[in-house]
Amino acid sequence: MLHPLIFSGLAVSFLRHHLLLYGPDAAAFGEPVFGPPLALRPGYRLHRRPEFLLPTAAIDDFGQRFEGTQAYEWIESVGDSYPRADVVGTLAGGQHETVFMKELDLAELALYATPASGSGRAVRLTLALEALAVPDGDALSPIACPPELALFERALPCYRLAPGTFGAASAAILSQLLGSARRDWHLTFDQLDDLLEL
Repeated sequence: MLHPLIFSGLAVSFLRHHLLLYGPDAAAFGEPVFGPPLALRPGYRLHRRPEFLLPTAAIDDFGQRFEGTQAYEWIESVGDSYPRADVVGTLAGGQHETVFMKELDLAELALYATPASGSGRAVRLTLALEALAVPDGDALSPIACPPELALFERALPCYRLAPGTFGAASAAILSQLLGSARRDWHLTFDQLDDLLEL
């Protein structure tokens, strides 16, 4: 049974990437691929294939079954201690798959999204953006992921992007950010003006 994390955000396509947008101004960023809300699931690269498995359940060596977010937490906290545990899930394309825990590269975590119904092809998220205006003069600033995404924080950088940048400015910012994969970029509106003049 599928128990993904339901998150009040939307997936937006940008330069062959998919971004997770959330916050009060998220809908102003652009046309979503789907959402809100979204179904979010972690993905782990398979050691012997260039694919990611999106777990729906984990079964430890004693037959105890963990599903949905409990499975994600179990895999992240103790999964590497149970190499012969079973992991049930789907590939990003939707095909069902069961593997041993040792077949997953637990060091490489990705985050995938589907419509909240859970149907449809999963898309890999590259970046999370909170669309929120704050009175600090920042166009872009790194932030902690929302508490419900804390388990997946290592899978994607989280930033706050001011709605005043939406349009050509946000395209320039995101191109730089996605090209560098930085997690610590802080950009004021003054710095943004200088960047756009280059």
